[in-house]
Amino acid sequence: MTRSPRSPKNGRLALLGALALVSSCIGVSQKRHDSPATRATAALSSCPKGVQAAADGDLDDFEDSNTQLTKMAGRDGYWWSKKDDFGSTVTFAPEDGGADGSEIAMHLFGVTTAGSGDLNWGAGIGVNFVTQGLFFDASKYVGIAFKAKAGPKSTRKVRFKIGDVNTHPDAKVCTGCWNHFGADLTLTGDWREYKVLFADVQQEPYWGEPRPASVTPSKLIAIDWTIGAGQTYDMWIDNLVFLECRP
Repeated sequence: MTRSPRSPKNGRLALLGALALVSSCIGVSQKRHDSPATRATAALSSCPKGVQAAADGDLDDFEDSNTQLTKMAGRDGYWWSKKDDFGSTVTFAPEDGGADGSEIAMHLFGVTTAGSGDLNWGAGIGVNFVTQGLFFDASKYVGIAFKAKAGPKSTRKVRFKIGDVNTHPDAKVCTGCWNHFGADLTLTGDWREYKVLFADVQQEPYWGEPRPASVTPSKLIAIDWTIGAGQTYDMWIDNLVFLECRP
């Protein structure tokens, strides 16, 4: 089962034009933060004592050197790569040199073609949560954590994205697909942990349809890391886990 996304942004220019004509859209965007869906997600991620790795939250530590998620809690998806059709490249594989003294981590590297517009969107890797069915119910978790670093000659910029029922075309809901909820991250040259809470992720502005208030944790499809156009990248990822509130 292959669900390797292309980018990105069909219909973006049309939406930009519509937004320029309809100034009230700004108000709508602001109001959505107080919707029932937003309040539910905020409540889910309100952890007075902080967050921790969930007991059954292991996604992948790569120590088995394969390209399948850790088979736990119904998750059994496989890693895949993606790239635009204008010369961008991507290579990925579990390799020696994991975080915190572990043996193996996922290594991805390549170049992305410079350009503007929707076609030169870049490259990246990702993983679907399940191979049977479509959605994975992550509503008991509050986010995802992972460790990452960038090589000395690599861009440090990467976008971490969470594809769900409203943004992934396989769900047959979106008409402007691929604008997953996510977070723009800046890696360092050393291993560092990144905690991304469901309450904090956002879509990119001005494109995508629909544009719901928040990601839908109960109907997740995939996660991915995307590098934009005109970059040389050499990145490592390790120790992916779902997060829960500390008791």
